[in-house]
Amino acid sequence: MGQSRCRRAAGFTMLEALVAIVVLAFGVLGVANLLIKSFRFAQQSSYDIVAMQLANDMAERMRSNGNLTDSGTFNAIDTQNGAPVVTGPGNLYNGACTGGAATCAPLAANFELAEWTQRVQSSLPGGRAIICRDATTYGLTTGYQWACNAATGGTNSTTDTPLVIKIGWVSRFTDRQGTDIATGTTMTDSVGANGTATPQMVVVVLPGVKS
Repeated sequence: MGQSRCRRAAGFTMLEALVAIVVLAFGVLGVANLLIKSFRFAQQSSYDIVAMQLANDMAERMRSNGNLTDSGTFNAIDTQNGAPVVTGPGNLYNGACTGGAATCAPLAANFELAEWTQRVQSSLPGGRAIICRDATTYGLTTGYQWACNAATGGTNSTTDTPLVIKIGWVSRFTDRQGTDIATGTTMTDSVGANGTATPQMVVVVLPGVKS
């Protein structure tokens, strides 16, 4: 009788140990999942900050060069498609422009665009930025969109439509197949070439001015 009782007790203890191991395993998996999500949120937040700094930096440069901004120099810029192709006129940090304002202002603007384009592409994963005139910055059903639409009767080169900066990058909330974990939207080409992704940040540089 004594031996039988000892055997039953040993078996019951083994079962408790197995249950404890299973519970511990689920706990470890839960903590690991929480840490992964926390890392993703932290990294996505850092990209948000970088994008805001880039947008504000270019916005201030554009406002400080109002004549060129109004003339359309900064309109229809797309860092992904290279429209138009932006090439810097050498490094203006090492050598100042010796011409007059009419010569130096466009050179400085072109240099700033080339430098800013490189920063967008190097600072954000799959980074893309568009500078354009857009009458519909945000839609209730569509949200942010890469497409730029001038106001009715206006064009992308006139001042009757708000001038905006749109920035997007590969979100940290995507899986290995490039699918948005929250919405299921295909994000492999997350900078918008396939039309499925949208900008993650839009900054209005100048409001539209009605004549």
